Amino acid sequence: MSGSFPDRRRLLSVCAAALMALVTGLILAPAVAFVTTPLRRRGAAAAGDDFADAGAVHSIPAGTWKLLTIEIVRQDGWAKTRQSRSIWVLVKGTGPGDVRVLSPICTHLGCPIGWSADASQFRCPCHGGTFGQDGSLVSGPPPRGMDSLECQIRDGHLWVRWQDFRIGVHERIAVQV
Repeated sequence: MSGSFPDRRRLLSVCAAALMALVTGLILAPAVAFVTTPLRRRGAAAAGDDFADAGAVHSIPAGTWKLLTIEIVRQDGWAKTRQSRSIWVLVKGTGPGDVRVLSPICTHLGCPIGWSADASQFRCPCHGGTFGQDGSLVSGPPPRGMDSLECQIRDGHLWVRWQDFRIGVHERIAVQV
């Protein structure tokens, strides 16, 4: 009988250690997943699809500039934010190269640019910047023309990749937000 106590103690000690390891693993696994999942998601989003749906192409009037709103989703770690952005869209036809999208942010100081239908040009109300029908600089203090945005047509919908650009400089430099 005295020989069975050390075997029982060893068995109970091994069982207790295994139980503690199991409980520790059950606690640590979700904690590690909680910390590392946003890091994996951010890397995937940076390389993935970050286009926003601007609506059906057939609902945009052809041949004239139209101000539309898109909703962009940005994920930084655990924080996911939704932001509305305006875009100028011109649809000339149904082909992939027949759609033009411009940022409405003035390249001078970041004021909102409006379309003047009577003059057929874009105008910045802040400092008198004027842009042609294609977004090129006509006159005023802006250092360059309006910034174009990348777009695609998928299943009849216009998808736009929003990008912020540095203002006040001649070069078109993308800004990471």
